[in-house]
Amino acid sequence: MHDEQVLAYLDEHPEFLQQLAQRYGLQASPQNGERVVVSFVERQLLELKDKNRQLEAQLQLLVERGQSNDRILGRLHKLTLALLSKRDAGQRIAALRERMRQDFQLDRVAIKLWHPAAENDGEHYNAQNEVQSLARNLLTPSCGPYANDEVLSWFPALPVLQSFAQVALRGADGQAFGVLVLASDDPQRFTYDMHTQYLAQIGELASAALLSALEAA
Repeated sequence: MHDEQVLAYLDEHPEFLQQLAQRYGLQASPQNGERVVVSFVERQLLELKDKNRQLEAQLQLLVERGQSNDRILGRLHKLTLALLSKRDAGQRIAALRERMRQDFQLDRVAIKLWHPAAENDGEHYNAQNEVQSLARNLLTPSCGPYANDEVLSWFPALPVLQSFAQVALRGADGQAFGVLVLASDDPQRFTYDMHTQYLAQIGELASAALLSALEAA
């Protein structure tokens, strides 16, 4: 059978392709009240358009993440400047609290130190073995809904706190001299599966600022 004969047959029997559309990768679609068959090429174009939309959504997500990262970096920069503008450990702790409150919307911040130079700081000095053991075990920031009773005692009873980020404060030798705890009544603020890169940087920044002030005291 020649090509012209095939085409003539299809012209005379349009229902043939409709009946076998699925078998040959064709798709029927309504047009002007009649059922027509979408060619394989047209179907590919539709699939490409769909993939295009998916890629656009992914690109938008990447842009939004980049903008979010830029905002966090800006806040870290402001925190750095605030810490550098103060001289003693108490002032630097106060500056850290203020930046956490203003820039990160966190007003539940606890810092405990057992450096010898902090012994006279009744609010922040805590040399209990339990606290030092907690910090030693925090090789990376720990996030989640649980904190031990000692940590919970550092915060007011209300609002009920439901998520915590616990970060060890360490010197250049890797030895812990304190611990930083951020808390929230939002259970999704600090979760097990969240990335802790920026929390680690906050811990390193706070460690360097506080240790230099303590050693200069």
